[in-house]
Amino acid sequence: MISSESAKTNSSLFGGLSLALLSTTCCALPIVLVALGMGSAVASLVSTLPWLVFLSEYKIFTFGMTGLILGYCFWRLRQVEVCEIADLRRLKVQRAMLWTSTTLLLFSIFAAYALLPITMWLENGD
Repeated sequence: MISSESAKTNSSLFGGLSLALLSTTCCALPIVLVALGMGSAVASLVSTLPWLVFLSEYKIFTFGMTGLILGYCFWRLRQVEVCEIADLRRLKVQRAMLWTSTTLLLFSIFAAYALLPITMWLENGD
């Protein structure tokens, strides 16, 4: 049986992962698709999911909320005490999910804010 503390940790981890995926979808995925020459896929994605435009306009808020929730997840996992083997396995899965979410968030932030200036700098350097 999962304790209430473990359930809170699991729910916050799933919230962090879903927000990291959402921020990747709104900011990093369109940039990657356009870079691969799939601009029409981005156009159809935006027409199918118009809320992506809203998220990209408020990406600072999206990234901030995702960062806060992931920070809370890191804090929650530091508070966990392992008593049984099953708890240790669950903790390893939770940590892997947390680091995956954090990597997705960092990739999204890089794609949203640093990729264009780096590309422009490289093109002007020639």
